[in-house]
Amino acid sequence: MPNVHLLIHTYRNDNAMINKLSNSHKLDGTNYDMWKRKIEYLLDNKGLLEHLTVAKFPPFDKDKVGKPIDTANVQYQESLKAYQDWSKKDRRVCFTMLDCMHDDLIEEFELCPMANDMQD
Repeated sequence: MPNVHLLIHTYRNDNAMINKLSNSHKLDGTNYDMWKRKIEYLLDNKGLLEHLTVAKFPPFDKDKVGKPIDTANVQYQESLKAYQDWSKKDRRVCFTMLDCMHDDLIEEFELCPMANDMQD
């Protein structure tokens, strides 16, 4: 059984980091290097760091020649579920990053479809 005190401490540290980034240490256009390190630490601690470097897409519903694929088969459904799970986490990463920026910078990034695009 995991150490409950360690889990609570880790949770509080994550929340403290999010609060600092979203309140007093927001990205303002001059502090990118420090902000990036903090965001990477936070996302790595939550197991979400790959979202800054990896882009995933839904499974194809047509083969290479344009013929429809059986989307009811188990393999397709598993691929779709994996993509949906990844996409939900990616939206959390995007929201976290936007929440940790000054309002005047949000407009530049809010239309990015994935966290990877925001990072680029």
